Amino acid sequence: MVKKKAIPAEPRKRGRPAKHQRDAFVDIRRAALKAFARAGFNGASIAQIAQAAGVAKPLVHYHFTSKDALWEAAIGAAISDLRAEILVFQQAFKPGVALQESMRQFARQLVVFASRHPELVRIVVDETGKSGARAEWLRTHLLVPGYSTAQQLLEGVASPAQGKLANAEVEHIVPVILGVMNFPFLDAEVIRETTGVDVYSSAYIERHGEVLFKVLTVLLPTT
Repeated sequence: MVKKKAIPAEPRKRGRPAKHQRDAFVDIRRAALKAFARAGFNGASIAQIAQAAGVAKPLVHYHFTSKDALWEAAIGAAISDLRAEILVFQQAFKPGVALQESMRQFARQLVVFASRHPELVRIVVDETGKSGARAEWLRTHLLVPGYSTAQQLLEGVASPAQGKLANAEVEHIVPVILGVMNFPFLDAEVIRETTGVDVYSSAYIERHGEVLFKVLTVLLPTT
């Protein structure tokens, strides 16, 4: 009996790996964050998000029970990133490090975060201008805790001679800081068109961190 020769296995085709070999959940969530930032909740469709994530539409429904659930997952992940950055901020204020240098590091890290997450800010600006469940969700999960954390951080960089910051000061200082750190990245295209400057370049981010540092030294004198 003649044995049949074994047929050699067909070499695997090059290209993108099968979707099941990657984290489709994360891909969908990231695509959703960009879509919601660009088009708003009502303007972003599940079909568009699926296409941007490189998955079939049913896979989005498999991972997320509704569009609202997808929105919360996308925003929640961005908030988790923010909390991780806050830990880095807090580590900037170490014993033995000059307060002014800690403040400079703090300012730079704020700008770096803003450059990495412009979508979160766009969504917050869009949704908090409206009333409804999403605005309330942001208020509960991000804005109220965020202001409390901001007050703690600001008290950490305030001069000991100033004592504890008053709530009224926080109400003024936090919006100023948020505006300086975030708006260049919200207006990136306008700035590029009018000045030719790429706000996402490392050089710009370094310069803008220094600008925020100078603002902080005025708002929170270190001596």
